Amino acid sequence: MKKKLWNKPGFWISWAAIAGLIAIFAFGFSTDPKKVPSPLIGKPAPDFVVKQLDGNQQFRLSEIKTPVVLNFWASWCVECRTEAPVLEAFHQKQNTSDQPLTVIGISIQDSEENARAFAQRFGKSYFLALDDPSGTIALDYGIYGVPETFFIDAQGVIRHKQIGGVTAKLLSQQKEILVSL
Repeated sequence: MKKKLWNKPGFWISWAAIAGLIAIFAFGFSTDPKKVPSPLIGKPAPDFVVKQLDGNQQFRLSEIKTPVVLNFWASWCVECRTEAPVLEAFHQKQNTSDQPLTVIGISIQDSEENARAFAQRFGKSYFLALDDPSGTIALDYGIYGVPETFFIDAQGVIRHKQIGGVTAKLLSQQKEILVSL
């Protein structure tokens, strides 16, 4: 007598594998990548040294003693155009604040010429720099798209990561958290 297909072990193993793949894909497609937590949250921010985009001033992140809003952007990024005025307005408010934050923008996968043109077009006056050609800073921070923004407390610990553009409300909320630490 011939054994029925569903009585063979290979049949059930195949169906189990197919069901497992369907479950993995369903989970992957239902997860919002903007809500995936960064493994850097609660850890010291990777240190770096950069030279200012418009000037010769250099600084080391670890030397900054105020909380930091570290924004990764690019001139070719559409969403970066939307958040540029929001970040600039926030930076301007910091100039008169009794609890200032330092705003830093690092352009990635960009040319110096395009980054400068973008900065000029949007009136960016906070500290701007280019990542090196191999993208060392972006790699250290685990950047996989722009814009991405890190909120770093005065002790140099990353407290929040925003994937996608920032809003005035988010910047205000994160500032309150950072200055209260």
